[in-house]
Formats: sequence, structure tokens, C-alpha cells
Amino acid sequence: MVFFFNLLFLLAGCAIFAIGVWIISSKDEVAGDYSRLTGTINYKTAPILCIVIGIVTVIVAFLACCGALKESQCMLGTYFGLVTAIFCLEVTAIVLAYVYRERIEKNLHGDIRSTMNEYHLSGHDAVTRAIDEIHRDFKCCGNAQYRDWFETKWAKTHPDMVPRSCCKDPSDSKCNENISKDPTKIYRRGCYMFVKKYLSNNLHVISGFGIWIAVIQLMGIIFATCLCCHIRTILSEDYA
Repeated sequence: MVFFFNLLFLLAGCAIFAIGVWIISSKDEVAGDYSRLTGTINYKTAPILCIVIGIVTVIVAFLACCGALKESQCMLGTYFGLVTAIFCLEVTAIVLAYVYRERIEKNLHGDIRSTMNEYHLSGHDAVTRAIDEIHRDFKCCGNAQYRDWFETKWAKTHPDMVPRSCCKDPSDSKCNENISKDPTKIYRRGCYMFVKKYLSNNLHVISGFGIWIAVIQLMGIIFATCLCCHIRTILSEDYA
């Protein structure tokens, strides 16, 4: 049973490592640019943490599998200590994620507003792509509403306009002009609520995955302890 649970643990570690590598390798894609929208958390550390956690998980799971097959108390003991430490860190991370969720949501409104001021500025192409993608994906415009664009730096050179990505029909070359007179050609709902819901849903998914991994680790710890006790009993009988 120890071998079975840690085989799952090993596969989970490989998956976490692969996710981290994929995010870093796709940093020039829009999917990687979503992290530029908020300043509450440094999301750039997420893929690095995934890679580190994935590597540690694979090593620990490998020790457990070898220890279970060879019935090595040393390997199983090392595994027990490392997994217990990782388990405690994961539980702490899950709890903190929920504790700070309200803080993240509270700061999100201001983060999006400040990010909009970087739209189409030199050296902020990633921000521009991310905002345009959110407009198109969520069919929204601005922060709380489309008029938020009138108060940005971008509006100084584009008066009474919104980005073309706010248009319902981007093929219309004038769909984003004279918005005060005719806003019917653009998405009028703000993006804040959509982004908030998106982040909240992803937090639940990540936390659920973390809980699943933690349960596997806990079962592995229990079975490793039982196996160590069994090995110790056998050795005691042999020396008796």
C-alpha cells in the first residue's frame, strides 16, 4: 500500500513540475501575461514554486517507493520526516490562501485600475495583451464599468474612446470611438467581477488539488509508519 500511494504521489509531483515548466515556457503567451493584472501577489514566483515542489515531491516519493520495496527503515524514516514537513507546509499554505483571499479580492479593484494606466505604454506589451484578452474572454470593458477608461493615461491621447478589444464587433473600425454618444457597440459591463470570480474559482481548484495531495501524503505517512513498525518487529524476532 505504501508503494501504491507513493506511486500516485510521484505522478502528482511530475504533474506539478510539468505545470511549472509549461507556465515558464509560455511566458510570452497571453496565458502567461494574466499575472500582470494584479499587484497583490507576485505571481511570477508561482511557476518556480511549482518546479521546486515538483522536484522535492518526486525525490521524496522515489525514496518511499524504494524503501517500501527494499523494506529499508532508513529510507522509510527519511521519507516520513520529509513528507511530514511537506504535509505541514501544504496545510499552512491552504489555510493562508483562504485567510488572505478577502485581502486579495479587496486589493484587486485597485490593482486592475493601476494596471489600466499601463495600457499601450512602451515596455508594457504584456499588460496590453492581457487586458485585451480579458476584454474578449469575459466580454467586458474597464474595471467597474467601461467609463473607467476615460480616466486613464491612455484616454489623454484617445479621448472618448475605449480599447478596440471592448468592441462587440472588432471588424468595425469605429466601434470604439465617440463612446459617450453611442456605447451600444461595446461591452459595457466592467471586468472586476469577472476577474474576481475567475481567481476565486481557480483558488478553489488549486486548494482542492492541494487537499487531494495532502490526503495521499497522510495515507503514505500512516502506511510507512505501519511498515516501519512491522520491519522493526521482524528484526526484533530475528535477533531474539
